[in-house]
Amino acid sequence: MNAWKFCLAAVLFSGVQTVSVASIDFGEKNPPAKPSMVTPEMMAKYAITKQSLDKKPNCNDVTVPLLQAYCERPILNTLDGQIRKLMVELATKQSPYNVDLQKDQQSWLSRHDTCMKDKDLKMCLELSYMERLSQIQAQFELVPKEGPIHYQCGTDKQDAWLTFYATILPAVIVKYNGQVRSAFMGPLSRGVKYTSHELTVIERKKAATISWDDKTLECQQLSN
Repeated sequence: MNAWKFCLAAVLFSGVQTVSVASIDFGEKNPPAKPSMVTPEMMAKYAITKQSLDKKPNCNDVTVPLLQAYCERPILNTLDGQIRKLMVELATKQSPYNVDLQKDQQSWLSRHDTCMKDKDLKMCLELSYMERLSQIQAQFELVPKEGPIHYQCGTDKQDAWLTFYATILPAVIVKYNGQVRSAFMGPLSRGVKYTSHELTVIERKKAATISWDDKTLECQQLSN
């Protein structure tokens, strides 16, 4: 596989251009309770003005955990804006995988909001945003890809097609049994394991193990 699969750590911590945060407006008495309710306008009200990139913003006085996360990790604003921009640009476009963009967005928001219960809110939010952005990039083929690669799985040799994408979090889209699912390379996967709430793919040379629902499929790549 290509070298981009082995660059996750650099992407995760420095691959996205961030914006600066300067002043915080504490006048809002009822701040948004969930990540999905934070709009660019709301974040502008709380956080964003132009400031030197070298100057660290002072977020010590922010007490609302959600707002503190956005204050201390400006990349969340950037990722949120990128997703919202794509949702507008792609609203009338057809995905090669025939996905329902709005339905997927609502499903993601439900999972994204569970970050409010996570011990590391900021990292949970960042990874959630990166997964959604990667999913959109892959579903609409906005980045370079490798595949589709043909595999046969199980003793009955059912067909599966895997396509790998050079997304912000390297992604794989699997077509199997008339369905399409996606998974993403995790920080500790070392370039061979992709996971999501609906799919796990462990890639090996000319082979892959796919966890699909309650099935574990051992798959062999067919010769091109």
